Amino acid sequence: MIFGRSKRKAGDGGAIVDFWAWWPTVRADVEAAISGGGWAALTPQFSRRVEAIHPGLEWEFARGSTARHALVVSAAGVADLRPVAARWGALAPPADATWEYHTARQPDPEMLSSTIGLGDGVQLDLTQLRFAFTRDAGSPELDVVAYHPGFRMLGEEVRGRVTFLTLDWLLGEDGVEEWIGAISWQTAEPPDAADPHALAAAVEALRSEHRTPQWVLLRTDLPDGSPLLATVQRPLRPVRWPWFDTHVAITLPYQHQNAGGLPETESLAALREFEDTALSTAAGADGVLLAHETSRGARTLHYYVDADSPAADDLAEAAGWWKDGRARVERHFDPSFERISRFR
Repeated sequence: MIFGRSKRKAGDGGAIVDFWAWWPTVRADVEAAISGGGWAALTPQFSRRVEAIHPGLEWEFARGSTARHALVVSAAGVADLRPVAARWGALAPPADATWEYHTARQPDPEMLSSTIGLGDGVQLDLTQLRFAFTRDAGSPELDVVAYHPGFRMLGEEVRGRVTFLTLDWLLGEDGVEEWIGAISWQTAEPPDAADPHALAAAVEALRSEHRTPQWVLLRTDLPDGSPLLATVQRPLRPVRWPWFDTHVAITLPYQHQNAGGLPETESLAALREFEDTALSTAAGADGVLLAHETSRGARTLHYYVDADSPAADDLAEAAGWWKDGRARVERHFDPSFERISRFR
């Protein structure tokens, strides 16, 4: 059995503990600053504490959804930082009437009824914002084009910034990550452009459609003509599993195969039983099987696990029990799911 270890790129767990020990000492000062100002001393303190966890994290105070205020520490769309933010959020105190805590920006669609300033006296009335969106057949995501008549007065970078900001307000940061595919913007109104609430309704329909995991069967032929079968869980978005940052690939050879290299009845039954018993038990609650592919006498199962758990080691040990050949196990830090991106 081959087992490759990789360095995990994570935030400072001690800094997370220190942050939550410090928070009660400044909470009242923050509430006072929100009501009447006085951020001069607080802002650098928060920046220093969050940067100690990881310099790439972003933080902000926002209006709460059930509490009066929200404290957000976000990965800002950077997949490598999502597990760090998740670990920060896991140690947060329970929400109360005054404070709630989030690891991603929450929806705030009321902001789309406002006017925002973009510097140099430029004001953008967001009630004029429109989105066109399309969905390929069978796809669990929407491709979006943003339009605003004021875009023609703005540079490309600012148009993009407005587009991403308003999508976050409409759907929440996680909603964008999970349900939106390609994002673009243009200065001419698309013929099918609609009010932002139409896009929100379309995303909610997608969410309802995929409330339970859906497995999709894919088939292709390799360059030598051999068939490859893959079974994939969709939507295949890392934001759905923010804790699972490490890819564990387990390749199991099998002896009973047809002329195309696919497993025949005896090996197929053995593969299924091994997955359902030994491997599922090893992964437990700290891992998830997201795809497996089968071709040329071998099946590779793609697990993602929490690097802070023993799941990767347990999977490697369990793989050694496979009796139909020598198992191969590899693992890599991969919070963005790049190693299975071809299945999307």
